[in-house]
Amino acid sequence: MAETSFFASVKAWLIRIAVKIVVAIPPLHRYVNRRLINRFAYAAGLRPRPFSMAAPYTTWRGLTDRRYSGRHLPEARGYTSRLPSLESVTAVFQRTDDRRATDTSLLFPFFAQWFTDSFLRTQWKPPAEQDFAHNESNHEIDLCQIYGVSEAQTRMLRALEGGRLKSQIRDDGEFPVALFEETAEGLALKAEFEGLYTPDNFHRVFDGATDEHKKNAFAVGLEHGNSTIGNTLMNILFLREHNRIAGVLAKAHPDWDDERLFQTARNVCIVLLLKIVIGDYIVHIAPIPFPLMAVPGMAERERWYRTNWIAVEFALLYRWHDLIPATVTFNGDTRDGSALRRNNAWLFDAGVDRICLDASAQLAGRIGLGNTADFLMPVKDHSLHMARTCALPSYNAYRRHFGKSPAASFEDLTGERDWAAKLKSLYGSIDDLEWFVGIFAEGYDETDMMGDLLTTMVANDAFTQALTNPLLAEAVYNADTFSQEGLAIIDATDSLADVIVRNTGLTDRTKLGFTLKT
Repeated sequence: MAETSFFASVKAWLIRIAVKIVVAIPPLHRYVNRRLINRFAYAAGLRPRPFSMAAPYTTWRGLTDRRYSGRHLPEARGYTSRLPSLESVTAVFQRTDDRRATDTSLLFPFFAQWFTDSFLRTQWKPPAEQDFAHNESNHEIDLCQIYGVSEAQTRMLRALEGGRLKSQIRDDGEFPVALFEETAEGLALKAEFEGLYTPDNFHRVFDGATDEHKKNAFAVGLEHGNSTIGNTLMNILFLREHNRIAGVLAKAHPDWDDERLFQTARNVCIVLLLKIVIGDYIVHIAPIPFPLMAVPGMAERERWYRTNWIAVEFALLYRWHDLIPATVTFNGDTRDGSALRRNNAWLFDAGVDRICLDASAQLAGRIGLGNTADFLMPVKDHSLHMARTCALPSYNAYRRHFGKSPAASFEDLTGERDWAAKLKSLYGSIDDLEWFVGIFAEGYDETDMMGDLLTTMVANDAFTQALTNPLLAEAVYNADTFSQEGLAIIDATDSLADVIVRNTGLTDRTKLGFTLKT
């Protein structure tokens, strides 16, 4: 054991030395960066995909109408008709003990939910009508979390002065403005925000909300922007960053009007998010001990450089409810994980700085079966129902699609006996295991964050739908688009910690991040 540990330490040291050498030589860094990204980007068939939720076969509408979600593989109705009952399968997700990740901090799921809510936007329909075919996504990483999904919504959120977004100053700094106001009839949506969200989404989110939640709700780009402390925290940080950048630009360019200041600050903020996603977020997920970069123009030379189109599988594989631990602690106050929901009051009590520090210093939950909190089980049940309604093929079908050998047995999949036995009793054959269960049943090393297929699918979609952003195009990425000041801000940003330090009273980046900080 000691000898194994010694050789592992030597190997890790050699890798660190090799990485330092590569990073020190910019052309070599860019070359290795491209090779590593392409390893995941070419893992599956390229867009345009022949199938979407528009029809069970290839149609012109299915190839062009992005109001229908895409899909990696065609329907498998015959397969789904013989699956075990929904109730019996949903039960395998329910938390049996509080299993924590090895090194993933609570800040990671805070960012992950906020980030993915912006483009994984399956259209809500009444349960009897829900077929999960349509979406309300722009299919882009566009920071609609703070800007809204349409220009009309963006206009509502703008201060229309100095390129800024509407904001208010509280004791803890700058925040978005309130969404509701007191009226003679009670709390009501402010008139200036009528139409900020679709009627269906507004009523679905706020009709059952308490007065306390409404009083503390902010006007932000998405209807779920106040649904968790994590969503609220990220909206505050990026609103502050937008307004800070607008101030930098206004000082440097006193001749610019509000429109140019806003649009330029918006361009800069979106690219900051892209850099964080590639160089901080994905690096934490994927087992790549290498500093990945969002290199402008790189993707244009690749065959996967295609129009973005969110697939139903992408919307489902992000159901990482297991990352929410049984308990969370802020400023010494420990509560059940469910207290993260609709609770901006707790964020105000603890303060933005303390939330950032404490989220970075406590472990998230571990992704896998048997680790979803009771209060999140209805969402897991809904997710499994969605996978079956969409008639997604089996787990092994997706392994083949992504160029991987199919799992030979349940033991091969899970790496242990108990879960293998439970799954075998439900499905009988490994080839009948459904994909949504399989990606969470995958066994993985303590040093990893999730299983093999799940990692590959996340990275494949992330790289091929982030690096195709028009702001990273060679002809667009220049000082005319961002200004020299904006380019300097972009160059100085590598992680979420950079944004936090610039917009809070915190100064030590080493105490902040997706990897647990002590």
